Amino acid sequence: MKHKYFILTVIVLIAGSVLIGCNTNREKKVEDAKENVEQANKDLKDAQAEYEKEWQQFKSNAESKIIANEKSINDLKAEIKTASAKFKAKYEKEVAVLEQKNIELKKKISEYKYDGKDKWEEFKRDFNRDVDIVGNAIKDIFAKK
Repeated sequence: MKHKYFILTVIVLIAGSVLIGCNTNREKKVEDAKENVEQANKDLKDAQAEYEKEWQQFKSNAESKIIANEKSINDLKAEIKTASAKFKAKYEKEVAVLEQKNIELKKKISEYKYDGKDKWEEFKRDFNRDVDIVGNAIKDIFAKK
């Protein structure tokens, strides 16, 4: 009989320990999960702030390049008006095409919406390439005249 009570007492103690241990473990997991969520939210806010800063810098640089292109295009238009008919005929269409491309670049930068880091990197690369193409074409026209 003593042996039965002793075994029963040991079993109750072991079961109680297991239940208390599981509960403590569960609470620890919940606390860890809360900390992970808080850290993830902080990381997300930091990433958004970093993206916003990068976007503003990129946008201001791009707009300044576009404005410089517009100024060069306007200079070319002024020179075409006073130039010879041969020069006028040759470069009038090219200047119109460059002006249209510059307008498209301005529209593209104003309508861009962030859609992930990969697409952002692709947009930057393509946009910078297009701006460089227009800028180089303008310089080529100036060099040819």
